[in-house]
Amino acid sequence: MNFQIPPAWRIAFVLAGLTVLMPASALADSADEGYWHLGVYGGKAGEERMLDILTRLNTGFRDAWLVAVAPAYVYRRTERWRFEVEGQVVKHFGDQDHWEFNAAWLARWMRFPWNDHVDTRAALGVGVSYATEIPVVEPRAKLEEGESRKFLGYVAVEIELAPPGGSAWSGFVRLHHRSDAFGLFHDQRGGSNFITLGLRRRL
Repeated sequence: MNFQIPPAWRIAFVLAGLTVLMPASALADSADEGYWHLGVYGGKAGEERMLDILTRLNTGFRDAWLVAVAPAYVYRRTERWRFEVEGQVVKHFGDQDHWEFNAAWLARWMRFPWNDHVDTRAALGVGVSYATEIPVVEPRAKLEEGESRKFLGYVAVEIELAPPGGSAWSGFVRLHHRSDAFGLFHDQRGGSNFITLGLRRRL
């Protein structure tokens, strides 16, 4: 079996290493790190795969919804990046009815040329996800031992928008993804993608 680390996880490993190797001279104001923020978001399950949704910006939807509460800690900030660890408590309803608990590491790009007009940030997060029941919307094929797994990998892809000038409030669009991570968690292909909208406040 040829094991390959998925691309999103490779990027995350590189960025995580940079948080350790980053020289002190590259750090932003220390007031921009060492604090918590709280996000609340909700959305609906898409029918397409993650890469199809991100590249085509188009998907059908299934009758499955989630609402999530996501506190996060900003532990490091540089001139261009913000690094965070996030926990999530997620409630599913519709075609599936269970709880989900996630832990993720996020790297957030902070510099866009139009930030004086709309403060924009883009984030990639990777981590682990545990569902209290096997989700019914995740399989791409029927499996002999169940239709998915409770414990899978987690990926977040997010665009965050805020008023310029350091507002404590922001809004965001997030793709909330659970999957086997190309065999990292089990040898079957399956997963789910929820397109969500949320609000975040610095605490």
